[in-house]
Amino acid sequence: MPIIFKRIRKISPHPNKGLRLNRAEFGHDFFKVGKNNFFNYYYPNVTTLISKISKFHKVDEENINIGLGGESLIKDIYIWHSRKFKTKRVGFGIPNFFMYTLSAKIYEYKIFNYSIDPTRINLLNTKYIKNFLNKNKINFFILVNPSHPFEKNWNLEDLEEIVNFCKRNKITILIDEVYQGLGSKSAYNLIKKYTNLIILRSLSKSFGLPGIRVGYTIAASKISKEIETYRLAIELPQYSINKINKIFDKGNKFIKKTSKQIINARKYAHKQFSIRGIKSYNYFLNSVNVDLINKNNALKIGNYLKKSNIFVNYKYPQPHSRFMNLTTTNISNLKIFFKKFDEISNKVKKV
Repeated sequence: MPIIFKRIRKISPHPNKGLRLNRAEFGHDFFKVGKNNFFNYYYPNVTTLISKISKFHKVDEENINIGLGGESLIKDIYIWHSRKFKTKRVGFGIPNFFMYTLSAKIYEYKIFNYSIDPTRINLLNTKYIKNFLNKNKINFFILVNPSHPFEKNWNLEDLEEIVNFCKRNKITILIDEVYQGLGSKSAYNLIKKYTNLIILRSLSKSFGLPGIRVGYTIAASKISKEIETYRLAIELPQYSINKINKIFDKGNKFIKKTSKQIINARKYAHKQFSIRGIKSYNYFLNSVNVDLINKNNALKIGNYLKKSNIFVNYKYPQPHSRFMNLTTTNISNLKIFFKKFDEISNKVKKV
């Protein structure tokens, strides 16, 4: 049974509209605490946020589930899929968010992977994916678009071809769009045509709010209701809901401001690496990958930056050990990075 219990959200009266003594609240004196702060910590109401997300994407509210970041929803989806289908064979590209692997192991899935190589990214096409799915008899496919930290960005035409193939072959497909919004196109409109599709999104990357821990899925109403069975009793704290509601109220211009800052910093990073004769990758993410020729260079440069309190990702296993990945937060931060990068890279060249 995919639905164990039908979940119904009980909306508690807002505490500023009366003295609430019907919930096990903390021991504050309502009349002696700052009301603005006090209201942030009562039992939350996620319906306002669901409504704003549905309007933002122009989909029905019943198509949306909220979670404590993308991680919480990944767990829910794995639980739902593992209960609904006897066959448990999952496939996804690597490297990837580790929780996909961890949840697969927890729920006893057979795992199949393919490597995402930025130097040979054109070989990763729809034909390759179809062969991968067929060969390994996968019934749950996770496609991160764009993928991170090594980027493969799928256009909407290719995405629909993959989703349609999955539908014909009874494969559930989760498209992870956590890094969407920085130049790539969302596939959420496909949920109107395909009932085997789940879109996962977050406010961490393009919104620049990783600590707020807000994630959500968009899917056909039937599949959304089934996944909702496994949600937490309280998905988000009221503070996070209030914060995100205000951002949505400010409209697309405010949201695009952060994205533009990240995109400009990404362009700046590519230009600076090009000036230095260094190959860089990633044109749809909030980070840039740098090819440092070999593992030894990556370790020396990464360790030097770490000692200078500049933290980047650089200890990748083979076949990615020669790469370094840095987040393109803003140009000011990158100017500090390149000053230290030049110091160590010049020393590496002399060795």
